Amino acid sequence: MSEYKATDVELLKERISRLMAALEEVNFECQRLEIINSNLDFQLKEANRELNQNIAVLQALEEENEELKKKLQGYKNGI
Repeated sequence: MSEYKATDVELLKERISRLMAALEEVNFECQRLEIINSNLDFQLKEANRELNQNIAVLQALEEENEELKKKLQGYKNGI
């Protein structure tokens, strides 16, 4: 019967070994995904910064366009 228990212990050790290896793989994949997530977060922040700059430029151009329209209308009314 002690031989049976020794076999059980060996099986458990083998399973624990496999589970530990699987856990290491999961941890590695988690770290890889964290790096990817960090890179994507950086890219998103950069894209938002550029988008906000583009919005500001467009708003300035829109204001300038309105001023030019008013001037043009003034010239037309003056003629």
